[in-house]
This record gives sequence, structure tokens and C-alpha cells, in this order.
Amino acid sequence: MRGSLILSGIVLFFGGLGASVEAQKSGEPSGGPPSPPVYAAPAQDESWKQEALVMMIGGGTRFRRVRLDVGDGSGGTENRSLDTGAYFDFGWHMLIRPLGHRSPRATIRAIVLQIDGGAGIGVEVRPEGTGISLDTTSWRLLGQFGYLYPRGRWQAGGLVGVGGDVFNIDLNSVLPSSRILYVRLGPAAEVALIGDFFKLRTDFGLRFPFYLGELANAFGSDSRAFGLDATVTLGGHLEAGFSYAFRFVWEHYQYRFAGPVSNVPSMGEGGRGRDHAIDLQFLFGWSL
Repeated sequence: MRGSLILSGIVLFFGGLGASVEAQKSGEPSGGPPSPPVYAAPAQDESWKQEALVMMIGGGTRFRRVRLDVGDGSGGTENRSLDTGAYFDFGWHMLIRPLGHRSPRATIRAIVLQIDGGAGIGVEVRPEGTGISLDTTSWRLLGQFGYLYPRGRWQAGGLVGVGGDVFNIDLNSVLPSSRILYVRLGPAAEVALIGDFFKLRTDFGLRFPFYLGELANAFGSDSRAFGLDATVTLGGHLEAGFSYAFRFVWEHYQYRFAGPVSNVPSMGEGGRGRDHAIDLQFLFGWSL
């Protein structure tokens, strides 16, 4: 009898031990303190990869034409025009994805910072109807913050930023220099045509100038401007990091001058004007 009780106790002990082991394997509590949960590090989404840094420099051809219809002081209007013709323009482009290689989510990696600029070299212009030659210098800089949301081969979103467009002209009685500071915002989209090697990107922007420099008071105390721009870029990069881009850039400003002229002597009284430029650029550089 005593042997039977001992045997039954041994069977019950090992049976309970086996149940405890099975409970631990299945993740169920076995009566002891629960084991701390183990969290796996989030895996980075490998379905969408983009470079975190792109730096390119280069140059190309730029054309700029300014045309103003302003008061002549006797109740009529006169036309004042300046055409630069084609000149060499140095350009640069930088794009940064601050979280490009850090966040596991493609939607977070889509945040971008972008800087674009350019400068005219050896620009000499002759205002129409004057017969004089004027030396000019020009440079542009635009910094933007934006978001390009990934979906398959596409990226779509928008950018907002602040820029400057400086066009210095030798002292003359026809056209003043302009120093335009503006706020820009607009959509952008990119599609991979042949992987990372060949992509198409388009940008469109509205420009809201808040400073015009000497142009602000040359033809009236109430001077206003509005601008548009569009950019088409064909380019890409190799696995080794070499990047390239062909860019077509169109920029346009519309001016309106009104109010009494505050500077004496003045260059004109009231009127309207337009200023547009076209850029053809080839840029090259490196990406990471």
C-alpha cells in the first residue's frame, strides 16, 4: 500500500513538471512570475530606397528678358526693355533627406531639404534703343523644406521655402537693379523611368515677393510683384554614387507700379512690367 502511494506521488510530480514546460513553450503563464516581453527592433522598409544626400554642380545657358511699360511723365507711356541674350550660368543643387537612413518608415524618410542656386558670369547687356553697354551680375538662391511621399515608382508632394533673385545693373536711366526676396510654395512629383539610373521630376511653384530692392520705388511708391516657376529634370545616379541631371527652368515675374514717385529724379511714373528667364543646365555630382 505504501509503495503504491509513493509511486502515485512520483507520477503526479513529473506530470506537473511536464505541464509547466508545455505552458512555457506555448507562452502561457505557469504560475511563476511572467518573463519580460522581448521587442524586436523595427525592420527598415526595404521596398523604397532613396539617396539621403545629393550634391551637384554644373552650368549651362540662361536667357533673361525684362520689359516695362511705364509712365513718361506727360500722361503717356514708354517701353523699356532689356534682353541679356544667352550667357553662361553656373548652377548648383543639393537635396538632403535628414532621416533617409535612420527611420524604418518610408513615409518619414520622405522629408526633404533642398537648396538650389545659380550665378551669371560675364553678363553684358545693351538696353534696347540706348546704344549703351552695361555690365550686370546675377545670382539666385532658394532654400526649401518639403515632403515627397513614396508610392511604388512615384514620389509626390510639395515644397515651401524662401529665395532671393538679385539682378545688378550698372547705373543708368533706363532700368534699375532688382533684388527680389520671395516666399515660394508648390507641388513636385518624380517617377523612376529606368530604376535609379533615369528619373523624371517636375516642379511648379508660386512666388510671392515681399522685397524688390531699387525696383520698389523707381516707378511708384506702391510696387507689387507676383511670380511663377516651373522645372523639368531628367537625371539619376549609378550604384557607385555618381549623379547627373539635365534641367529646364522657367521663371516669370509680373510687376505693377502705382502711387506717387518718392525718389527724385524718378525713372518713370506707374505702369506694368514682366520679367522672365529660361535656364538650360547640366549638373553632375555625387549621392549617398
